[in-house]
Amino acid sequence: MTGDMGGNVPVCEKGPFVRALDKKKLSLRANACRILCHGEGYVPWSFFEILVALPAFALVLLRVTGLMMTAPLLSSSMVPVRVKAAFAATISVVIFPLIRERIPASASLIDVMVGGVGEMMIGAIIGLTLSIMLSSAQVTGLLISRQAGIALADVFDPTQNQNTSVIGQIYMIMLTFVFLLVGGHRAMVASLIDTYEVVPPLSFQYGESHLLILVEALGAAFVMGIRVAGPVLIALFLVGTALGFLSRTMPQLNILTIGFTIRVVVALAVAAVTVVFLEEVFTDAVWDGLELVRRGFGLGPESVRVAS
Repeated sequence: MTGDMGGNVPVCEKGPFVRALDKKKLSLRANACRILCHGEGYVPWSFFEILVALPAFALVLLRVTGLMMTAPLLSSSMVPVRVKAAFAATISVVIFPLIRERIPASASLIDVMVGGVGEMMIGAIIGLTLSIMLSSAQVTGLLISRQAGIALADVFDPTQNQNTSVIGQIYMIMLTFVFLLVGGHRAMVASLIDTYEVVPPLSFQYGESHLLILVEALGAAFVMGIRVAGPVLIALFLVGTALGFLSRTMPQLNILTIGFTIRVVVALAVAAVTVVFLEEVFTDAVWDGLELVRRGFGLGPESVRVAS
C-alpha cells in the first residue's frame, strides 16, 4: 500500500508509519507493526493473557510481601524499600508458575482486594515466627547486661531500629550468620511455597493454631535466651556470692568499685569461652522456628533441615 504523500510507506491496519530514514529503521518498524497489529509470536504472552494473570499474580505477590515485611534481615529498615519491592516481585515471578494451577481461575481484582489481607497474614506469620526466634539473642544480651551491670551501655541497632545491649548485638549478629549458613532463608521460602498445598489462595481462615505459632515462638525464644545466657548467669551468681562473703570479712574494702570491674570481666570472659559451643544451640533456634511454622500450618511431619 502507498501512503498519502505518494511514497512507498509500510502501513499496518491501524495507520501508516512515518517515512523510514534507512533500511535498519524500516526493519525495526516493520517488526513492531507485526507485534502490535498482527500479534505474531514475538512475545511469550499476549497482552490479554497478562491481564488475565494479573489478579492471580497479585495474590502470590501479597503472600510474599507479608513475608518480606516481617522476615529476618529482609524486614530491616536498612534495606531500601525499592530493594524489598524488587526482591518480592522476583520471588513472586519464580513462584507463580509453580502454583498457577492452585489459584482459582475466576479470581478477579475484587477477590484480590478481599482476600489480600489473608494472603499477607500467611507470609507475615512465617516471617514473624522466625524473627521472634532470632530475637532470643537479644534476650540473652539483656540478661547478661543486667547482671553484669553494663545495661546502660546500649547501642543503636539499625536492623531493628531500636536500642539494644552491646552483648545482645554480638549474639544477634552470630545468630543471623548461623541462620544464613544453615540455609534458614531457603527453608523459609520453601515453607512459604508449601503453604499453597494446604492453604490455597483465597482460602485462608485465621484460627487458634496460627496464634499458637506466635505464642510458642515467644516461649521458645525466652527459653533459648536463658540457655545461651545460663553459663554467664551462673558465673555471675558465684562472683556475687564470693563478693558478699568478702565484704563481710573485709568491711574496709570498697566492694562496690572492685565488684563492678570483676563482674564485667567475668561476664565477658565466660561469654567468650562459651561462644564456641553455641553453634548447635543457634542452629536449634532456627530449625525450631521453622518446624513451628510447618506444624502450625499443617505442612507435614517432614523435617525442614533438608533445605540446607
